[in-house]
Amino acid sequence: MSEGLQLIDRVHRPSPREFYLKYLRPNRPVVLTGITDDWKAITNWSPEYFRSQHPTAKVVYTAWESKTPNNDPTEYYRKRRRATTTLGAFIDAMNSSQQSSRDYVSQYPIFSELPELKTDMGSLAPYMNIPRFYPTALQSKVTKAPTFWLGPAGIVTPVHFDSAHNLLVQIYGSKKLLLFPPWQSRLLYYPSLHLGHVNYSPVDVEAPDLVRFPRFRKATSLELELAPGEVLFIPVRWWHYARALERTISLNFWWFSIDSLRRMWHPYLTYKLDRLLRRSRA
Repeated sequence: MSEGLQLIDRVHRPSPREFYLKYLRPNRPVVLTGITDDWKAITNWSPEYFRSQHPTAKVVYTAWESKTPNNDPTEYYRKRRRATTTLGAFIDAMNSSQQSSRDYVSQYPIFSELPELKTDMGSLAPYMNIPRFYPTALQSKVTKAPTFWLGPAGIVTPVHFDSAHNLLVQIYGSKKLLLFPPWQSRLLYYPSLHLGHVNYSPVDVEAPDLVRFPRFRKATSLELELAPGEVLFIPVRWWHYARALERTISLNFWWFSIDSLRRMWHPYLTYKLDRLLRRSRA
């Protein structure tokens, strides 16, 4: 834990109200344990399971071809590309790679491709605190479709922040995560709009270039290891970086609230203003 930040709590089966009062309302990260104990996904899902049970299912993955071993976010955002394959082919390639692969099934709406998998998990809706008086149509709009992540050991997601609240469920394998609070955005060189979006930082937080990014010396992070069955709440605007410690499978559950929209007004306006200025110069 770094100076000036509280440790990330690990709370076993909190009530939705306790979660709301202690973590959601104050926009504070937390690891929830025990709430996925009855999920079949935690017991059944693995690369081998998907290879044997759903080999022909389509997935879209992010490929990053680089001749250097570093994880420079600027290079990543410039050179990454999206490609389509099948789960079986992706897992075969991941398992046979002679060196660390940078191909990653990321943010894929797996339940659109395999809707039958929905029965392998329970609901996280009670923790999202979506008002019950919202019409059904509105309730569906304030939640995003869950997304699927599958990748090899060592795969990295560069530091960034989300525009909605995020419940990250670790299904298989473990991940190391570093979190930075919103008030450290300047130390992460926000905004760096040349990367393509306001949500991204150019700093490789595990191996920072302090000549290029001297302000990062003052940044402090919270570090944790997320194990299978655990759920990390990443509040809106919190910067986060992830490294797979082994082959991993994760799910993201995002949702919006009045508070999350309020916290995103500045990034949204910054991004829109930059777009307008770029168009005016064209």
